[in-house]
Amino acid sequence: MNYQIYHFLVLCFVFITKHSNAINLCEESYKPIFSFRIIGGNSIDDGANWMAKLVSYGDNGQGILCGATVIDDFWLVTAAHCALQLQTRSFVYVREPKNNRERSFSVKEAYIHSGYNNQTADNDIALLRISSDLSKLGIKPVCLVHDDSKLLKQYKNGVVIGYGLTLGEDSSGEPKLINSQTLQSTSVPIISDDDCVKTWRFLSLLSVKITGYQICAGAYLHGTAPGDSGGPLLIHKSNGEYVQIGITSYGADGLDGVIDQGKFPGVYTRISKYVPWIQGVIGKTSMRSSVTSSSPIYFNFLPIFSIILTVLW
Repeated sequence: MNYQIYHFLVLCFVFITKHSNAINLCEESYKPIFSFRIIGGNSIDDGANWMAKLVSYGDNGQGILCGATVIDDFWLVTAAHCALQLQTRSFVYVREPKNNRERSFSVKEAYIHSGYNNQTADNDIALLRISSDLSKLGIKPVCLVHDDSKLLKQYKNGVVIGYGLTLGEDSSGEPKLINSQTLQSTSVPIISDDDCVKTWRFLSLLSVKITGYQICAGAYLHGTAPGDSGGPLLIHKSNGEYVQIGITSYGADGLDGVIDQGKFPGVYTRISKYVPWIQGVIGKTSMRSSVTSSSPIYFNFLPIFSIILTVLW
């Protein structure tokens, strides 16, 4: 069966300066205070304040929803295919740790990886900059690592978080995707590289190639869904720390692909491979900002508001 793949995007209605180069590379551990209680998941009432909602509004009042994570006082990381949807009215929404109140900040700049390929989803990563210092709200960046190989050997399960669709039932009891309204999380088994390569080769009749710059994860009734693109795949370490190892990128088309992400693995950008790129972008931008007062640089983003799922082919 030749399953198409899609990025986890969804259309939603409108929801009723200093610079640093200090991404959290786990040199100084911190412990977010929450318990994980998205498909097969539960709501997060507190904690995970590095998790952000990215919404780009069109002139018709509708917005494209994605996820993002805070990796620095002014910077967030998301998927490249999410950044390609940005408009002049694009915002990130974060929750204050002290009261869980949602705050919004406009996206000032976006940097899409130059190697991003929207046909293969290679290098599906982008950085977003806002003008406000999130550390003043008490928001700490999520932890990243240069090398995740030891983590992946030690931990066999990850955690995914998102604001996207979740699985419910229609009036006849049949499964359907519904708006979650709240931040959701669930545990997902990490699928080995070899198994994911073989599975996607079979599903796509050899047209989809999984690389070492990607990670696969998921199980029956456990995984990401439309609207979760750009959000994190994390490892919950035994010391209580959360390390982001992936960015939600794509999955199999159709309801079957959402329901069983063990049989149809969810694919995530392997973020450790891009830490040098992240540091380079943030460092160069900080240096540029310290010597010039020029206006922010915006990409010529592609306005796409007519579809619910972005199908690659």
